[in-house]
Amino acid sequence: MGGHGAWSCACQYQGPTFRVRKNLPNRFEESYGDAGNLRSRYPLAAVGYFFVQRATIRTTEPDAFERSVDMIRKLRDQGDTNGYTATALILVDWDNTEHHPVVTAKPGLVPEDVQPAQFFAALINRVLAITPIAYHVPVRERRDHRDIPVEEADAAIEHETYLPE
Repeated sequence: MGGHGAWSCACQYQGPTFRVRKNLPNRFEESYGDAGNLRSRYPLAAVGYFFVQRATIRTTEPDAFERSVDMIRKLRDQGDTNGYTATALILVDWDNTEHHPVVTAKPGLVPEDVQPAQFFAALINRVLAITPIAYHVPVRERRDHRDIPVEEADAAIEHETYLPE
């Protein structure tokens, strides 16, 4: 959330499902509709879509993997304000024989333009672009590698009182 209760960022996550190839068109339609709803309801918000699939999809259903990459790219805003600000795909893996399997993320198995790093960078850049300079000052300083001599708005609000004395 941004300052004063306004939404700055919203993300949708979808996890792995069985029969990926058969369900993918449904996921695409639902997700595109969700993006349109979120963007119309919160037009200034950064809206993200993060899709998680099991890494075995590359060998068990390679066509479904390629369709997933294509879907992730097409769910992005293409200038019509209906798509997501940022989208990403990550593949994960685990050992089914383990009682408490450890899930391992494998971001390098997907094309760079759909990896998590670009997803988070796009969301952060959008939030910073739509909020006043007095919001998220430490984030702006880290991103720009410089000091910004502006007091953080949230901190300033906490120290002021608007209640009658």
